[in-house]
Amino acid sequence: LRYPGAGGGEDLRRFALDLAALFQGGGAWPWSEMEVLVQDATKLLQAEKTLERIHVKPGGHINVVGDVHGQFFDLFTIWEENGLPSAANPYIFNGDFVDRGSYSLETLMTLLAWKVVCPADVHLARGNHEAHSMNVPYGFTGEVLTKLGPEAYAEFQTLFDQLPLAHVVNDHALVVHGGLPRDTSVRLADIEALDRSQGPEDARRIFTDLQWADPCDKKGQFRSQRGEDIVVFGPDVTKAFLDANGLGLLIRSHEVKDEGFEWAHDKRCLTVFSAPQYCDTCDNKGAVIRLNVPEGGGPPETEIRVFTVGPRPDFYVPAMAYSPMSPACKKYLSGPAKKLLQGYLQG
Repeated sequence: LRYPGAGGGEDLRRFALDLAALFQGGGAWPWSEMEVLVQDATKLLQAEKTLERIHVKPGGHINVVGDVHGQFFDLFTIWEENGLPSAANPYIFNGDFVDRGSYSLETLMTLLAWKVVCPADVHLARGNHEAHSMNVPYGFTGEVLTKLGPEAYAEFQTLFDQLPLAHVVNDHALVVHGGLPRDTSVRLADIEALDRSQGPEDARRIFTDLQWADPCDKKGQFRSQRGEDIVVFGPDVTKAFLDANGLGLLIRSHEVKDEGFEWAHDKRCLTVFSAPQYCDTCDNKGAVIRLNVPEGGGPPETEIRVFTVGPRPDFYVPAMAYSPMSPACKKYLSGPAKKLLQGYLQG
């Protein structure tokens, strides 16, 4: 399978479909071909702002997908039930494409292929798992080192640093992976001006909040049970931020939900999670949020589209198989990957 290069028109769209079919059948794609696609996608992401503004025309819609976490085969359920990406059917993938699921590489490459096919209609956001510090324990590092090698892994980390952190749809809905800034003076322009290339370890607290913060029922802000410098935020924080920035809705991901979604904060905060039967152990459903813009204009209307786990092939590798925290990694990690992982774990 040959990558035709960015700007390949219909050939490029056919390539994206063929690549997905290759992965669906358990096939592999060489890094010599993959590298060019990754570099093309990285250039597209570099040209985007930290906060991207999206305008959907009256009568149109956009789909918001939450955490996918390497559950490659559920990505096809999303597309079967909601349609492939196109100008008439745009998508925001709201972070955490990788880790936990053992097809994170295939998931990420499929999303990058579609990003190159229709760059204005496939929007990719950074989640807290698009980071080396999370990839090492939760599987993406081991998976890429086993399937490709260290050069490929380094390229993916470069790409992760270019992912936008936030999207605003029709000046109404803010879409971020985690939550709202703890600094109540922060405005959308401050997020837009944030230098995301520094990476999560070096950036300011706003970076952490956008990727890690969770809503809570109690008013105010409190230290999260997730630990470290992570906070939870109450309904008053959501109201104040949305009102100050002229917004009506916060859509975020980051937390597994039984039904794939959950409303909070007087229905001004909506969590969407798109990895059903999470980690092959949970009983949760997945969801996609469709924002429909009325024909006559006005704020987008929220449609929640719930789906269940799709079929798994006979060659399916269980979740966490490439994670050093799982006993299964002894079977699935290559020898060189084990050695490199050990080095990462030792610091």
